[in-house]
Amino acid sequence: MKKLFILLALTALFGNVKAQTDNDRRVIFIMLDGLRWQELFNGADTAIINVKRYAPNTKGITDLYWRPTQDERRMALMPFTWGYIKQHGLIIGNRWKNSLMQVSNKYKFSYPGYSETLCGWADDERINSNDNVPNPNINVLEVANKSKKYNNSVMAYACWGTVRYILNDERCGFPVQAGKYMPTTTENPSVIETFLDDMKREMVEFWGDVTLDYITYRYASEAMKNHKPKVLYVSFGETDEFAHNGRYDHYLMAATHNDSFIQRLWQQAQDDPFYRDKTTFIVTCDHGRGIGKQWTDHGTNTDLSEETWLMAFGKDIPALGETENNGPFYNKQIAPTIAALLGIDFKPEGKDIGKKFFFVK
Repeated sequence: MKKLFILLALTALFGNVKAQTDNDRRVIFIMLDGLRWQELFNGADTAIINVKRYAPNTKGITDLYWRPTQDERRMALMPFTWGYIKQHGLIIGNRWKNSLMQVSNKYKFSYPGYSETLCGWADDERINSNDNVPNPNINVLEVANKSKKYNNSVMAYACWGTVRYILNDERCGFPVQAGKYMPTTTENPSVIETFLDDMKREMVEFWGDVTLDYITYRYASEAMKNHKPKVLYVSFGETDEFAHNGRYDHYLMAATHNDSFIQRLWQQAQDDPFYRDKTTFIVTCDHGRGIGKQWTDHGTNTDLSEETWLMAFGKDIPALGETENNGPFYNKQIAPTIAALLGIDFKPEGKDIGKKFFFVK
């Protein structure tokens, strides 16, 4: 018994030393489906929040989100973004300050936006619908998983079931848990993962193969706690779903919840020696939306829905705050940027490949 105790103690000691001396970069890449830059930078939109069909409990939602100034409104909506990320990282895409970012694909809806962002180029010939068709293009997460440093250390969690096909889970080689109907992909799931599986089975189906953001957040949090992926992809979806439903009140609340989930994942990384001081966060969206009555929609027939944004913070990200007078930047630049952060060779076999962002060496 004494020898067993000593062996366990040495295993714990050297396991902890290994975690602290492993200096490989960690990247947590988060996407918020269809969140407009207008809300990110301005907070609640007065042209929408006071329309009763978009916010039936107008007084309740205005009490939560309406403030007299832009800075106060966006702080009320996304307090971690404007209270922490702005101070310690950078935020791109405020077109009122001539910071320009957008998708380069011509369709301006989800599958093409995700594919461009993850694969580093816009394949308009083959990626032109939201159908559940396996993506023929190689994504940066797949390349990371095949590298020596990050092999078997990549995981993905998404609200929308189609992300399985966007990442091509039959080919990519890393676990992808996505949608309402798919249980956890981990071996020997934790009590919480099993509980989340049960929750999804028992929940009312709101939007087909789409689960709630909180469930996706908890799966990702459990993965960080129990499985320690060095590269973690998390895709939230409620902002897009509630916008299509025409529920501005729920759309705003979903944005606030997403901001909170990002904060919690960041705090979890700071509390864990495996991630602390080694982790870079990249946050973006897959497309924008229209304005006025078209705020619920996006796509080729909706003006301005190509407009996107990006946030970055954590290891080696300069504290540039809210950037001005720069761009245009494109979502296709994100995959090469992640590759540069990870130090892996990523060469997409496409046309008009994106270049890494200026803030990465």
